[in-house]
Amino acid sequence: MGAGAIAGRADGHVDLARLSADWRTHWGGCPPLGHLLKEAFPEKWVRFHSLPDSRRYARNDSEYRVLLERQHTVLADLGAPPRLVVVGCACGDGVEPAGRSRQLAALAPGAYWRSVRSGDAADPDVHVYAGSLPNTPAALDPLLRSVADDETAGVILAPVGLDWLAHPYDGGLDVIARSPVERDALGASHPDWLSRHPEGL
Repeated sequence: MGAGAIAGRADGHVDLARLSADWRTHWGGCPPLGHLLKEAFPEKWVRFHSLPDSRRYARNDSEYRVLLERQHTVLADLGAPPRLVVVGCACGDGVEPAGRSRQLAALAPGAYWRSVRSGDAADPDVHVYAGSLPNTPAALDPLLRSVADDETAGVILAPVGLDWLAHPYDGGLDVIARSPVERDALGASHPDWLSRHPEGL
C-alpha cells in the first residue's frame, strides 16, 4: 500500500493499524490528546495564538479570516501534504466507544481508533476516532471554526507518518514539531503570534 493510501482515501478512511504503528514510533505511549502531548514533548511544543493581542474568540468575519489564515500558514510552514489525518474525540464512561456528536462526525469523518481510560471515576474515558480530510480551506475551515468557537475539542491534524502534530483549540494552535530546531524556527517565523506568557501558554 502506497503512502497516499495510508494518508487517507478520498472517502476519509485511514489504515488504523498503520496509524497505531506510526503513533508508537513517534509518540510512544503518550495518548493522542493535545493537552498531554504538550506536557510529554515540551521541547517540541510551540503555541500560536489565533488573534492579535491573544484574544480568544473571533467576533466577526474579519477576525475569523485572521484566525484561519494563521492556522493555514502554520500548516503550510510544516509542509502539510494535500491530505491530512484528522483525529477527533468523544467522551463516555466505560470501554465501549462513545458515539461522536453529529457535528463532529460531519466535520471530520472517521472510524473508531482507540480509547483512553481516565483512571479517575470523576473523569470520563475518551474515545478517539481517526479519518482524513483534504488540506484545503473548503474541507478544514468548518472544523477549525467549530474548534475556535469551542464547539469541538480534542482535534489533532497530522501528515501521513505522524511526524508532526497540530492541535487547534479555542484560542490558538499547538504544534508538536519534528524537532526542537523546527519548533524554534516556527516560532521565529511568527513571533507576533506567540504568547508573552513565560511558559508560552
